[in-house]
This record gives sequence, structure tokens and C-alpha cells, in this order.
Amino acid sequence: MDRRTFNKLAGLGAAQVLSVPSAIAAARHSAEAADAAPLFASHSTAHIPARPVQWPVQTYRRLLVDTHVPDWDDALLASFDPVDYVSTIAGAGFQSLMQYANSHAGLCLWRTSIGQMHRNMKGRDYFGEVMEQCKRRGLHRVAYYSLVFDDWAYQKHPGWRVLSPDYSEPTRPERAGAVCINSPYPDHARACIRELVANYDFEAIFFDMTFWPTICYCPHCVARFWREEGAEPPRVVDWKNPQWRIFQKSRERWMREFTLSVTQTVKQTRPIDAYCQFGTFFAPWTVGVSLEQNEASDFAAGDFYGGAVQFSIVCKAYQSLTRKRPFEFQTSRTLNLNDFETTKPFEQLALESLIPTIHSSACMLIDAIKPAGTLNHRAYEYLSQINALHDSFEPFLGGEMQADVAIYFDKNSVYDPDANGMTVAEASRNMWSGKLPHREAAVGAARFLREAHVPFGVVTNVSLDQLAHYRAVILPSVLEMTAEQAGIFREFVRNGGSLYASGVSSISVPGAGEERFLLADVLGVNYVGKTGGRTTYLSPTGKDLPATDKDLFDVIWPQENLGFSGPMVKAQAQPGAQVLATVMLPFVDPEAGTALNSHFAQIWSDPPAAQPGSDPGIVINSFGKGKAVWVAAPLESRADAVDARVFELLLKRILPPPYKFEADTDPAVEVTLFHQEDRSRLLVGMLNLQMQLPTIPVSAVIRVQVPQGRRVRKVSLLPEQKDVAFSRSGSYVSFQVPEFKLIRMALVEYS
Repeated sequence: MDRRTFNKLAGLGAAQVLSVPSAIAAARHSAEAADAAPLFASHSTAHIPARPVQWPVQTYRRLLVDTHVPDWDDALLASFDPVDYVSTIAGAGFQSLMQYANSHAGLCLWRTSIGQMHRNMKGRDYFGEVMEQCKRRGLHRVAYYSLVFDDWAYQKHPGWRVLSPDYSEPTRPERAGAVCINSPYPDHARACIRELVANYDFEAIFFDMTFWPTICYCPHCVARFWREEGAEPPRVVDWKNPQWRIFQKSRERWMREFTLSVTQTVKQTRPIDAYCQFGTFFAPWTVGVSLEQNEASDFAAGDFYGGAVQFSIVCKAYQSLTRKRPFEFQTSRTLNLNDFETTKPFEQLALESLIPTIHSSACMLIDAIKPAGTLNHRAYEYLSQINALHDSFEPFLGGEMQADVAIYFDKNSVYDPDANGMTVAEASRNMWSGKLPHREAAVGAARFLREAHVPFGVVTNVSLDQLAHYRAVILPSVLEMTAEQAGIFREFVRNGGSLYASGVSSISVPGAGEERFLLADVLGVNYVGKTGGRTTYLSPTGKDLPATDKDLFDVIWPQENLGFSGPMVKAQAQPGAQVLATVMLPFVDPEAGTALNSHFAQIWSDPPAAQPGSDPGIVINSFGKGKAVWVAAPLESRADAVDARVFELLLKRILPPPYKFEADTDPAVEVTLFHQEDRSRLLVGMLNLQMQLPTIPVSAVIRVQVPQGRRVRKVSLLPEQKDVAFSRSGSYVSFQVPEFKLIRMALVEYS
């Protein structure tokens, strides 16, 4: 798996610009003028006043220039000019530069006595020259180091290579050759890193590609598994087989230990920040990356290309996972890293880069160097205007994100439970394909919450201690759970929290005995099994419930039932649980009918049965001081409006307002809230993430809860700090936000 394929498949699935440079500069002081201006970037560099910033806490505008350039031709990197290179980057308004020390080509750009120097340096020290120029221009300095993907090591040491399950090597290898972390390669890498960190002055180092590019069965991996487990690594994927699960956990542990050893090498040499590629925290099991691997990073960072919904949930997950703030969200100037020229439309790039901004964190934009070693100067005129937009809001960033609802993301559930029996060789060939029910449901829940403007965050299987910061938690089709994790959720509800669970959420770990719901007492249902096939339905009960519960009929109107593409969980309701809907199967088994027997109800669809079933489909249950709702299928994994309405209804049934904030605005607007307690203020972020560009201006009415016992002094719109009228209504302070095209922020100051 090369980096091109990685960036193509790793995804799931643009702030205002003025027409002249002077107007762009003025936008930092007048967002109203910006919103009235034309929407295209001018062909000149925006002026951004220099402002000293601390690393990393105030460094929000970061840049990486991909330099995966080999040396087989004398022209490659031969025209590199560090003065022009760094002055171009600094002149575009960036605050830090991540400079390549090596690359996937495996060639060193620093003066090394250990690694292989790029031949076309011809005695020069490209890395050192860039570091010196960065200091002169006031840019914070970060080193880039590629691990695992190393063409030099792949060519020089065939015994270090990652091998497929049948021990074969491709007849035509990908561009990036991968070497194994269980071979002698780590000793070489750590020696190079030690030399680099000791001899150069930079403030942080980033390690890329810290994941398994395939499921490796090289002699080193096989021997290590034999030493540790006394067995041959299994070659069939089976999540109910303890030996398979041990092997997968070994892969995760090996990669975690390797990344920790690399970070320790840095820290023992010089006390600087070190962090690793963590875009894979959302990736399938095949890459062998656990959430615990983030322990090797001072702050979370990774690159993403999946669009607004993915970016939103990633930023919230990084808020939960990062050890230092700000975290670093990375994305490319071009459509993706495979495309060297096609630049994202200005609004798209602006909006994507501003998603981490409304989460009070850093954005790293990724460009690529030309083969000769020069930059596209036109692109930096373009990027300067993106940076001008960021500059106006950065002085106001920071604080603790405020949310009522947490989506639970369990990395151990990111697999397809129906893929049992697949050979490892097949899984290796299709590393990024297949269903991932838990991830799909988690992303869907984020979409529903964002569009309903319900304040939400993310907790994970390594950050469950953060659950106490929320009033409700979503368990979206969680495929497995430990007794310890179940105990945390049980106490959360017992003490007054609200819990939404879908599908098999809270089921015991596969292969650990009889499958059961570990939260059966909380959910009010006992697990029985699965029911149905490719089509199932939920049928509201209505008549047997209080009048308020007939709202379910209202939200699915004009439908009579709610369809789902796939089977549902078969369960048994416990006494006292309130059944809002039952599972209904199709009129006839969808697999039964053919042109020969006509055993179907409709040729193109599978209508529901004439009568509802008796199995519970939606259940609300009281437990301790809290409430839970369980749905037999992960409705949140679907994109239909009716599913969003049902999801919102059920959540608000167990978690009624008031919330940390409310927003009357377009569903495309992402709203965030940060509490800056040390400055006695709340920061509201609003980003207009319409899919169709150019965006249409929208207005908003925002209602924000202020800390108890505090009185609001003023509300001001950013960046111009213009005071606006506000009113008090119950626990909220309410204010009107005039039309804005892309981004708007507001400060609510209290005493």
C-alpha cells in the first residue's frame, strides 16, 4: 500500500474572499465588508502583519511541502534555493514549516554519516539551510521523518521488507517500498533520528506512516509471534477466534511499541515535541493502529480528505485524544495528494481549513515541491489569502469545548463482523474496503447532531474518563464491549445520564461465551440474536402509549413504517420498558421470489408484512436517575431525513433542553462553543459548510447558556468586535447574527 493509495482510500465516503488585496486586509477588521464582497481570490499576496507566536500553543497556520523526490536524474531537486523557498512560505503568512529530513524515497536531506544522502545535494545541507532561513524569517521549525515507507531501505536490505501472507513480493512494487518494524530496520531508523535531533535546531519532529501497510507475514513477524505466543500467525480472519484476536492485538502492540521507542529516542536526545501520523485512528483494523498508540505523540495530528462531516467528527475526536493543545488537522491544497495541480476551489479550501479553527486548533496545509526543487509561487499568493482569513480570528481562540452529547468511538469495533472466514491474503488486497458498521454509524450520528445543532463531542475507548463532562452518550452500533466499559456506562446512567444505543451496542466480546447485552438492565432489553435480511422495518406502536409518544407517527409522516436496509437485532423487552416500535419483517422473504415462482409482493421492493411483529424495535427504559433508548438497527448510519428526525426525537425524549447552545440557522452551519474561563467569556464559532459552492449567505439566532451565577456584560461579533444586542431568556442569552457567507464568530463576555 503506497501513500497514493493511502490518501485515496483513507477518507470516508470552503471564509470570505475579496477581489483586491487591500480589501482582504480590511476584512480582518470588517467582516461585514467581507460578506458583501465578490467571491474570488485576487492574483496577489495578501498582507498579513507579523505577530510573534509561541510554539505550539499559538501556532495555528502550519505548512508541509511534500518532497518525496528520488535522485535518479541530475535535475531532481537540483534547483532548490532555501532563501526563495522559505521567504515564499513566510511571505504567505505561515507561522511554521514542517521540513522534510527524509522522505518515502528513503534519502536524507541533511548531512548524515548514517543514512543515504540525496545525491543531488552535492555536499550541501538542504535541511540545515532551511532551518537557518526559518530562524531568520521567524518561522517555527518542525522536522518531517518518514518511517516504514523507505525505498532506500527496501532496495538495500531485502530482508527488511514487509511481506504478504504468502511470503510473495509484488512483481511490480508500488512506488513506496515498505519495511517491517520487526526487522533490524528500527535500529537504523532510531540511529538516524538520534543524529538528526542532536545536530539541528528545530522545535518538533513529525513521524509519518506509522501503520501497517499490509498484514505482514515476513520471517521477523512470524518468528516474533512464535516467541510470544508459541504459535503460527493465523491466516483466516475470524473475530470469534481467540487466536485471531491475539494476532491482531499483537500487530497493534508491535506498532505502538515501535512508535513509543522512536519518541523516546527523540526525548532522550533533546526535549522537543514529537508526534506521529494519527490519521489512521479512523482507519480499519488492517492498519494495526490502536488509540493507545497516541501515547507516542505530544499532540494528535493527521491528514484527512473526506469532507465536512468527517472533518467535524475528527476534530472532536482529536479534542478527546490529544495530550496537548492545539491538535493539528492536516489537509492538502490540491484535491488530494495524488493530484499535483488541481487546487481546491477557494471557498472549499477556506472552509476546510477553518473547521479546525472553530475547534480552536491548528491547520496544516500540505503542498508539494516541483521535481527541480522549486515552489509554485502563484499557489502561495492563493494560500496567503486563506491565511489572511485565519489571522483575523486566531487571537480569540482557545478554551474548553462545551457539549451535552458524546459520541462513543470504539477503535476495537472498527471491523466488519460479517467478514469472518476471509483469508488474510484477501483482506490484505482489500485493506480499505468492506463495511465498517460502527464507524458508519458514528459518522452518521455526527451528521445528525451537527445538522440539528445539538452540541456534541467524542469520547473513545481510551478516554471514557471524559464521559463525566457530558449529559448523554451515543453508542452507535458498537460491535463489542468489555465488562469494565459497560460498568462505566451503567454508572453514567444510574447517576442521571442519558444513553442512546443502536443495534448490537453493549454486546459482549465475540468468542467470550454466550453473546449477551452487558447493558441489558440499562437498555431494558435482552439480546436474542438477529432477525430479517436485506430489508426490515420499524412499526410504531402508538395506541398502547401515552399521547406524547405518538410523536413517532408525526416524525415519520406520511410513512406508516420506517425502513432499514439490513437485518435488525432480535431482543426481548424487560418488564417496565416502554416499547415505542416493534420490528416488522417484509411481507415475504426478499430472497424467496424469482421470475419462475413469483413468490414476492412487489417486483422492485419488499413491502412490510400485513401485521407488525412482536419483537421490540425502539425501547425507552428508566434506570437509576437516568434514561436509555435502544433501537434495533443503527438508523444513524443512514442519510435519510426521516431517520435524522427519528434520531433527534428519541435523543430529545431522553435528553430534553436546555443545551449548552441552541441555533436557529441553516442545517449546513456547524456551531461550536468554547468556554474561556480564565478570560470570563464564551467563544461561539459558526461555519457555513454548504456542499454546493458558492455558498449562499445565512443568518442565525444563537442562544448560549452562561455559567451559573454569572451576568453577561456584552456580546460582540468577530473579528471586528462589534457589539450586538442580546436578551436573556431563561438560562440562555440570545443574540442575532446577521447574514454571513462562510465564517462568523462571537464573544459572550460575562462577569
